[in-house]
Amino acid sequence: MMATYKTPGVYIEEIVKFPPSVAQVETAIPAFIGYTEKATKKVADDLLQKPTRITSMLEYETYFGFALPEVNIEVTIFDALVNGDIERNITIDKDQVVANRQPYLMYYALQMYFANGGGPCYIVSVADYTGGNVLFSDLNDGLDLLKKEDEPTLLLFPDATAIADPNEFFALYNNALTQCNDLQDRFAIIDTYSYDDTSDAPIVALRSGVNLEKDYLKYGAVYYPYLETILDYSYDEANVAISHTSEDETPESITAMATATQSTSDIQTVLNGIPALVIALTDADTVLQAGTNGEANTNRTTITDTIQPIVDALNSVVSSGSSAATDGNAVGEAGVTAAAGALDAAITGASAIPTLITALEGHITDINGAANSAPGGGVVKTESTAAVTAVATIEADIQAVIALITPALTDAITAAQAADGVITGSLDGQNLAAIENIDSATYNLIKVELGILPLELPPSSAMAGVYARVDSDRGVWKAPANVGVNYVIKPSIKITNEEQDRLNVDTVAGKSVNAIRTFTGKGTLVWGSRTLAGNDKEWRYVPVRRFFNMAEESIKKATEQFVFEPNDMNTWVRVKAMINNFLTLQWRAGALAGPTPDKAFYVNVGLGETMTADDILDGNMIIEIGMAVVRPAEFIILKFSHKMQEA
Repeated sequence: MMATYKTPGVYIEEIVKFPPSVAQVETAIPAFIGYTEKATKKVADDLLQKPTRITSMLEYETYFGFALPEVNIEVTIFDALVNGDIERNITIDKDQVVANRQPYLMYYALQMYFANGGGPCYIVSVADYTGGNVLFSDLNDGLDLLKKEDEPTLLLFPDATAIADPNEFFALYNNALTQCNDLQDRFAIIDTYSYDDTSDAPIVALRSGVNLEKDYLKYGAVYYPYLETILDYSYDEANVAISHTSEDETPESITAMATATQSTSDIQTVLNGIPALVIALTDADTVLQAGTNGEANTNRTTITDTIQPIVDALNSVVSSGSSAATDGNAVGEAGVTAAAGALDAAITGASAIPTLITALEGHITDINGAANSAPGGGVVKTESTAAVTAVATIEADIQAVIALITPALTDAITAAQAADGVITGSLDGQNLAAIENIDSATYNLIKVELGILPLELPPSSAMAGVYARVDSDRGVWKAPANVGVNYVIKPSIKITNEEQDRLNVDTVAGKSVNAIRTFTGKGTLVWGSRTLAGNDKEWRYVPVRRFFNMAEESIKKATEQFVFEPNDMNTWVRVKAMINNFLTLQWRAGALAGPTPDKAFYVNVGLGETMTADDILDGNMIIEIGMAVVRPAEFIILKFSHKMQEA
């Protein structure tokens, strides 16, 4: 409207020519809901149950403290006399530490988050460590507090796996997905309640427990399994108990026990590596069988190269078993002697392992000796399949060898320690703090052993950091997959292609679970990018859901300035131009698919186009926005064929 001028003079009017712009909202601002050592900024507990924005690990430690120290860690020191010299052996029972681990993981989760590229985040401290338990009600109350916070875009519960009732664990994530659906500006990163290297029970439980409709499931993604990290346990040195025994003299039997025990330990090490060797053989056979006989003949070394390491491993078992049997006889204890005899029989003659070695070596010989022809390729295939069949019981065969002597050795060592040959060591009954000034060398050795204990954590916090890193490096439209995970030694269990088939595609309910896997030469990689709505072609992929979250929230905030503006052509043109400009920038960045902007998105608004006269009378301005968001290339299929010679 023109101004009314009454006083003579010169007046200036600034005319708006450009449409307003859309500012892109943050895409990776996680909210960590859980327990902290403290929640203090100025006075005690002034941050308790108050969502608080932080930007660094130092800021977290300042306001929220550190991890709860572990208690009841037991260190065993045994001084063995070997060739007249004292050899100090320090061991810590990893399983005992894990079984008694503190339930609060928030501090470790933040370490993983920042190590993987995380930036600003929110901390919701629901309580301190004094309660000793993780409660559904506490975490759910913390989730409710986030309803009033606009900035968080990711929801995480680092401590949730310590909830006693799995039904409450899944109820918590159902509530998180419900909040995501209600607010439409956030996404839940979900852990399984546990992990299992022998069955799919944790996956089955999650798919049954997270029981919402697909409109809710599209706002969450699950990652599996847990991760063994390089993080150090927090512990109080005064609570690290030391058990110390020492050999009083050098009886040959005790030395023989130690050597025999080491040999059986070597066999166990071989056994631990067998599954990977068998998988490699099976995978190589699968590829070989899929090809022609000619291809099999050409690629015969792919099979022999996977059979030979198994033969070498079995020969190592025979060698270590022979040493254990020899040393077992030297112990001079009836039970061990009998066990040593049984062990010797199990690795010689026509027993399972020698027979298997002979069979595998025969397959290698037959494969190498096959004719260089298509019939020869048939021989290669046959021998390859026979090798796969032959190793079907290899793990059980090796385990049976270990079981022959280990119980007898354990009993003999226990008896020997109770006898005069072993005495209580000088550090027995002390704690780690007490020996620092008594025996600094042993103190430092124990610290080293404690430092190499792998700390297992659910993957959600590391994934939040990965999301932030990928968003920063590429954009929210890029799938947070085929990327490495920092501070990780390895996943807690090894997942094969066949196992991931069942994780990635759920034929019953579509609840996809993203695998984290280790690949030779590549390390640990995130190998999946699906939401829980895995059967929904619109919302199957994590980057698609998160890009829509970003675009919807960004455009929503920018459009708020037009509320109560005239619902006419002038306003429609400005709104449309504003959104068009924003989406064009996204298209240029690579987020939208299409050779030109008009092929990548559309924005419609106007009378007779998106609105009727009644809509305008009702005060509605309806804007339709369509976006062709890029989808990840999840399966790359290379198709090869022969081409006829043309010249």
